[in-house]
Amino acid sequence: MRIDTHLHLYADPAQGLHDLTAYPIVEYGEKDDVTFAGLAGTVADALATLETEGFDYAAVLGSFELPELPHPPGGADYWPAVPPHADLRDDLVAYNRWLCDVGAQHPRLLPFLAANPAVMTSAEVYAHFAEMFGDHGARGLKLHPIAIRTYPDDPGLAGAYDALEEAGAPVVFHGGPDVRGFGWADPKRIAAVAGERPGLAVIMAHLGGAAWRDVAALAEAQPTLRFDLSEIVHWIGAPLAPTAVQVVALVREVGVERVVLGSDFPWYTPGATAAIVEELPGLSESEAAAIIGENAARLLRLG
Repeated sequence: MRIDTHLHLYADPAQGLHDLTAYPIVEYGEKDDVTFAGLAGTVADALATLETEGFDYAAVLGSFELPELPHPPGGADYWPAVPPHADLRDDLVAYNRWLCDVGAQHPRLLPFLAANPAVMTSAEVYAHFAEMFGDHGARGLKLHPIAIRTYPDDPGLAGAYDALEEAGAPVVFHGGPDVRGFGWADPKRIAAVAGERPGLAVIMAHLGGAAWRDVAALAEAQPTLRFDLSEIVHWIGAPLAPTAVQVVALVREVGVERVVLGSDFPWYTPGATAAIVEELPGLSESEAAAIIGENAARLLRLG
């Protein structure tokens, strides 16, 4: 079984193509031979890619960002208990329902909800998620702390985490430093959530990104923390990225059983990412198979 745990979809192809160029990847330094998929990230694009590249399932990771990407008001670390953008609540609900509708229509696409404490209270997101997990087939949560200007331990996310624990569903965090140094997705803060909630399955995306050197110590301290290999393996050899040998060493130090494959489609495809993993020096065939599908199948309870 081959499973992509990190895929994005766009209802509007123009938005997908815009995002491919609007967010330049700078944290690893320059690398001239990175190959991008160049797709718009539509449902049709995803299904065709999964079929062509031999993938059985993909987790569709949502994200609900605010216009102009505002910070919490008054220079605060956390969003206030009364969300200042509650007028967008219906839009967030509709977006999550769209994700679940896509999953219902195409069972190989597994919907991971979005949350935003600038829009919903903790109690509201708990009730919404309970419905989405109970009646609409949601399979997890994706949080991009940089994009939603939210620290992983924001009190407004408590209800989301409660609902995930009750459903036995994981949360995927974008992991890594941001160019302005706010630390929204600092791997240490993500690991702290895993430490505070040992019953919550926490996946740190990108193997910590440009903070990959911190990952081994965090994994040792938080044994429930998991990692995906999205994006970072495409940047192997860049000035601030690990070498292929370092990736293998880090995966083994963390524990192969705690690592899953993610593509970050439509930036990259799952097949291209899997090919890199399979060619990592010294990684055994059984280790590659675990990363490319077996570990995620256990986590997501897929046959």
